[in-house]
Amino acid sequence: MRLLKTNWLTIIQRRPISILCRCHKVETNNGDGISFPGRETRTYQEWKSWKLYNIKSRGMVRLQGADVFPFLQGLVTNDVFLLSGERESIYTMMLNSQGRVLYDMIIYKKNLDNETSCVLIECDHEVSKEVISLFKKYKIRKKVDITEVSDEYRTFAALPSEELGKRLWLPFKQGEVTLAHPDPRLEQFGWRIVARDGSEVLAAIDPGCEIETREEREYHIQRYKVGLPEGTVDLPPGNCLPLESNLVFHDGVSFTKGCYIGQELTARSYHTGVIRKRLAPIEFERVPENIQSGVTIETEDTKKNAGKYRNSVDRFGLGLIRLAEMKKRLVIPSSDGHLYSVKAHIPSWWPQEGEITVQQ
Repeated sequence: MRLLKTNWLTIIQRRPISILCRCHKVETNNGDGISFPGRETRTYQEWKSWKLYNIKSRGMVRLQGADVFPFLQGLVTNDVFLLSGERESIYTMMLNSQGRVLYDMIIYKKNLDNETSCVLIECDHEVSKEVISLFKKYKIRKKVDITEVSDEYRTFAALPSEELGKRLWLPFKQGEVTLAHPDPRLEQFGWRIVARDGSEVLAAIDPGCEIETREEREYHIQRYKVGLPEGTVDLPPGNCLPLESNLVFHDGVSFTKGCYIGQELTARSYHTGVIRKRLAPIEFERVPENIQSGVTIETEDTKKNAGKYRNSVDRFGLGLIRLAEMKKRLVIPSSDGHLYSVKAHIPSWWPQEGEITVQQ
């Protein structure tokens, strides 16, 4: 017993909970917000002005049957059984056997009248067929029906008209759209909506709410500003690690649910408590041209390797940045020899400065 106690104390001392988990502050309704059900009581502020984006780059796969939850539990990083309770959606990833990211996903619970388990899985549209093939590879005798429903269900994002960084309530008529929930990756990043088309979403919005449809390109700019990866360009399959991609901060992994594909390396990295690189938002001084994904980011003065460039839209993008080089002036070379100055930012949803262990 003494040895067991010492080991647990060592683990707790070396790995503060605030670093490894995305903790949620428990709030109560004080009269100026809306109490929203979830794992804790959370308060949402009403907001009447929104922008609506049709995310055509995302596809949808439906899993239905008696074994949906146990089937997914051994394939993805998050605890799928959270959806059997109050949770309506979760963020998760599928990994390969080496613990590297294959696909990022949002899983939505969809209740059926006959009580058969059913979920909708949002993923990158370009790899939706690959996701289905992978599911079928592991299906064996599980009672799960796997179908692509990208033409039937479309993904929409509703973002507030101003960047407030708060949990905001989207006023809409219950039951008028297929699904509508706060984004499970970052609650401050608006709402995720699953519907058959844009007119259905607009019809479901409360008449007193101002909502404007915008181009998907603007959505990606907003996403890059806050440092939120999405899809195979930001998370190249087989070439990135889940914890470096901030999966813990997005509440997308469970370290208590048991085994899943790629679990061993992910758990080992988690328990060492050391992450030297993280996916972070970057901002160019001017709009770049001819920069290839995966090119090395260097420090401006010493030309030291500071990370890898992933993608950008306009002047905003994402890069896998070494934490030790985060605050330095950085440059990214283009394919035609130009050097573009870029600055990395620490997102507001990261742990406070000084809480992240940096090793040279």
